[in-house]
Amino acid sequence: MLLSQLEYFRVVAKHEHISHAAEELRIAQPALSTTIGKLEKELGVPLFNRIGRNIELNDAGRRLLAHTNYLFEQIADMDAALEHTREILENELNISVSNSMFLGNWLHSFVLSNPKIRLRQKMLSESQMLEALKDESIDIAIGEFNSDEPGIVRKVLVEDEYVFSVAETHPLAGKNRVVFDDIRNVDIISLPSNATYKIADRVFAQHGCVPKIIFEGSHRMMSKLELEGKGIVFATKQMIYMMLKVALHQNQLEESEIIKVHTIADMDCRSQLCLCWKEGRELPAMAKKFIEMMDGTYPRYNQDTAFMEQYGVLWNWKGDTE
Repeated sequence: MLLSQLEYFRVVAKHEHISHAAEELRIAQPALSTTIGKLEKELGVPLFNRIGRNIELNDAGRRLLAHTNYLFEQIADMDAALEHTREILENELNISVSNSMFLGNWLHSFVLSNPKIRLRQKMLSESQMLEALKDESIDIAIGEFNSDEPGIVRKVLVEDEYVFSVAETHPLAGKNRVVFDDIRNVDIISLPSNATYKIADRVFAQHGCVPKIIFEGSHRMMSKLELEGKGIVFATKQMIYMMLKVALHQNQLEESEIIKVHTIADMDCRSQLCLCWKEGRELPAMAKKFIEMMDGTYPRYNQDTAFMEQYGVLWNWKGDTE
């Protein structure tokens, strides 16, 4: 017994007329009559009483129709459930980032532009992210992956380096050339202490010392303390840029306020901000869209000269003042 036979039977039972049923099904009348005849033969019982050219559903036919209707209701429910599951799977997105500031307000805009998204975001170290990509517990990782990893696609978003930013009132703001010893014992405003990725710790360790961190906490407080000249923010250019954009969005940065960004003359600490995903994996539709949108619309510090000019952010590049 085939589902197509039962579907034909339902339509014939509805019309109790072969010609009308064949017209609805858009098949030839003889083919429909043959299909109903085969079904009756298979079941071993007639389903219709034939009175001249007319037919009417008999008791066996009514019993079969009840079961057939129930069967097709279950199929419809199954289709609806599978469609809902498909929609969920298409709109699910599991990402991890080593530092939430890498995404700033861009992620907020992406979520608003995709109202059906089901987003899960984790904070992991880069080594943890690589493992999570491989076991497919996350779809995409965003962080400073500065070398290739077997089985992982690495797409560079921003070529970057570590610098520090200060308010114009800070003593370091007026220096033309800054070396690492100038910041070795300077008060540093840092990311939250529970962050799995600590920027200053890693770089200062290369110079055999630890950063003098006076504050670890929210980005809002970091910006306020920096503008008040309480310390320097040590980070990558992209992170400082994203933090300034958030500060502007939260009305913490005024046109009259200047943030000066210094590179460090005797330190060459390059970095790459990357998108990563598992090689060969068929990513969910939302993950593919995330990669495409981030590649196309992600704000990059080295492309946003208008922002720098408008809000008084001064990029003091290496070599400019030596």
